[in-house]
Amino acid sequence: MNSVSRKATLAVGTMAAAVGLSLFGVGTASASPLLPYQGTVYGSLGQCLTKGNTLAQQGAIVTFNCEPRSGGRYAFYYTT
Repeated sequence: MNSVSRKATLAVGTMAAAVGLSLFGVGTASASPLLPYQGTVYGSLGQCLTKGNTLAQQGAIVTFNCEPRSGGRYAFYYTT
């Protein structure tokens, strides 16, 4: 009987640890590496569109736009 309760305790402890690790992983996975691109000014419309299309194809962003700036440059903005 003692070995049965020990196995049950071990199983419950293992499951609790697995749930705890998976919840911990969710928190760290939500950090976005995209933040540095928000508002970046590119030297041409083509460069800006390439960055947006690349991130969209990777599924990292939902929509993006390239806002004109002076000197033929474009600022990149996105939504996730």
